[in-house]
Amino acid sequence: MSDSEATGTLVTTPMQTQTAGASGRERRTLALLLLGALLIRLPLLLTPGFDVVAYKIWARVVAQVGIGGAYGASYPPEPGSASYHYQPIYLYVLRAVGLLYGALRPGGDWHDQLLAALLKLGPVLVEVALGAIVWRILRARTTTQTALWATAAYLITPGLIWNTAYWGGIDAFQALFIILGLWSASAGTFAASWPLAALAVGVKLTALPGALAVAPAGLRRLKPRGIAFAILATVAVMALVIAPIVLRGQTVAMWRGMFDNLDIYAETSFNNHNLWWLVTRGGGARPDTTVAFLGLDYRQIGRALFLIAALPALIALWRAPNDHPRLFAGSAYLTFAFTTLTTGVHENWGYTLFAPLLIAAALDARYRRLYAFLAITFLLNLFLEDPPLHRFVADWMAVRYTIRALRLLNSAVQCGLLLWWGWLLFGSLFARRRRTTPELATATDTL
Repeated sequence: MSDSEATGTLVTTPMQTQTAGASGRERRTLALLLLGALLIRLPLLLTPGFDVVAYKIWARVVAQVGIGGAYGASYPPEPGSASYHYQPIYLYVLRAVGLLYGALRPGGDWHDQLLAALLKLGPVLVEVALGAIVWRILRARTTTQTALWATAAYLITPGLIWNTAYWGGIDAFQALFIILGLWSASAGTFAASWPLAALAVGVKLTALPGALAVAPAGLRRLKPRGIAFAILATVAVMALVIAPIVLRGQTVAMWRGMFDNLDIYAETSFNNHNLWWLVTRGGGARPDTTVAFLGLDYRQIGRALFLIAALPALIALWRAPNDHPRLFAGSAYLTFAFTTLTTGVHENWGYTLFAPLLIAAALDARYRRLYAFLAITFLLNLFLEDPPLHRFVADWMAVRYTIRALRLLNSAVQCGLLLWWGWLLFGSLFARRRRTTPELATATDTL
């Protein structure tokens, strides 16, 4: 039994592991891109942030009861308050922010803008770091110019900035673990990629579709011992994450808190312009438990449609485990299929698709227009569902009708993009011979 089989690591070629040294000019350009991206985002830390309202309360409670007691704690009946219902990893971020806030403002009231800015700062820094990771991944696989342009494109994608720095969304954390997991999978290090994918799901359950992309190559490449090792590594990492909660006897409360979140927004589409927004003609608030066809409700139909869309993508990843563009594009596709076809979806759940899709686009030009279109539709979805916008135009009937028409158009475009993407990803799946690009091939199957 080789060491690679025992550790769940593929033997790689020099092209996979060796990165040409970046010149001083290239590093300075990268540093300027990262600094500029940070400076663009910093002023938005001073905006209230809609998601941050609940995060402030969570940070205060976690500071009082600790990470282990967060799921079973009593939460104050304040506007925007809700029991903690994310996965456990974000509790560590809340604890760190609480410690920093306490050091900077002893005796603070936990309601001020400083706390809001600190809660936003973590995701902002991670988002900028993702730009650097995109560069690092592409620097080993493509030209210097392509790597820098892709990094710049990611850092200035407006919807990402809006979601993180303005709204205060924490999706950058799950995106970080997904992209690290895909990076490890592309190098064949499944003992790392599977735990990293699990950590992404440990931030939010919405990371699960994109994280699934790391599984087929590992299952295809590894011997049973290697698969067992990767699974054990994943279990060990997650056991460490939930250890404080288990030690406090809050396991049942954690389980209830995480999965009760799935039914909080039991609507056809909470505010995502997807298939169900289009089917209901903008009636996203319709209960998704409404029976629609052959005794099935909207929720069941949506999940069935996702499985139908996901299966050929997973088969494609299984059949071409060395195809790096397909690996990254497949992860992004699974996320987009989930947000487009299932019910109860928020407008920002597609955030995690952009980093892997951009890497795929840098390696395969077919995905570049797709990235551009999705950047536009994602931004439109955020803009057209922005609460201040609707308060501002509440009495303007003509504008309201225009917004409604734009929402439906955006829904139709996104559904069309999903079909186009599926064709790009696995249109030739059942062809007898698949064209292989030599410069994108990685190591041969050595296990």
